Amino acid sequence: MFEHKLSPNSPQNTAAKICLTNQAGEPVEFIYQGVRFHINSVLTTWLQSSSWWQQIDSDQINEQVSRYWQVEAAPIGALTTFEIEFNQGDNSWQIRPSSRGK
Repeated sequence: MFEHKLSPNSPQNTAAKICLTNQAGEPVEFIYQGVRFHINSVLTTWLQSSSWWQQIDSDQINEQVSRYWQVEAAPIGALTTFEIEFNQGDNSWQIRPSSRGK
């Protein structure tokens, strides 16, 4: 396989269509720019919380946590690295291409 480079003017934060998840809720397949990708490997995962400390003066603090996966995924013959985000607060998915982790 070869690594597929996305064009520099590709959208950086595209709403995701996750086609398949495993029993743990992790993405297995997704559609990005009209192409269906299968995740070959998960490079890393992490959690990130919203900037709740900026809401200290408000009556209600609303912390949102997003879970991220950096993955290598491919349609037939083209390997590409993506970051996939699942926002637990609003149950939304986002996908963006990323540089390959080493």
